Amino acid sequence: MKETIIRKIKDVSLRDPILVEGLPGVGHVGKLVADHMVEELKAEKIIEIYSPHFPPQVMVREDGTIKQVRNEVYSYKGKDGQPDLLLLIGDYQSATNEGHYELTGIFLDIAESFGVKRIYALGGYGTGQFVDKPSVLGATR
Repeated sequence: MKETIIRKIKDVSLRDPILVEGLPGVGHVGKLVADHMVEELKAEKIIEIYSPHFPPQVMVREDGTIKQVRNEVYSYKGKDGQPDLLLLIGDYQSATNEGHYELTGIFLDIAESFGVKRIYALGGYGTGQFVDKPSVLGATR
C-alpha cells in the first residue's frame, strides 16, 4: 500500500455530531474508553482507514484469522436529547511523523464533512511513576 485508503462503508446523516477520538496511547486509556462506548452504544461502523503509516502488522482474531490494521469511524444517533456522535477508534496510531500529519488531516476532513464543531481526544497522561490514587484531568481550549 502506497497511500492511505479511506473506505466508506455506509452513508449516514447526523445532526451536529461530536467527534470522540480514542486511539492507542499511554496505557491504552483512550482506546479502552472509545471501544467501550462503541460497544455500549451499539454504534455503527461507517468508515475504515488503512495507511502505510501504521506498523506493518496484522491483528489475530479469536478464531485464528487475521485482519489488516486500521482505524475506524463509528456513528451513533443520539436518543432522548443525547448528541449524535462520531467515534474514532483504531488498532494503532501512525508510526511516522509524516503519518501523524496526514492522518490528522484525514480525521479533520472527515469531521468537517459531518459538520463536527466539537472534538474530544481521549488519552492517558504519563507521569513516569506509578499512581496510587488515579484522577481524571481535562484540558480545553
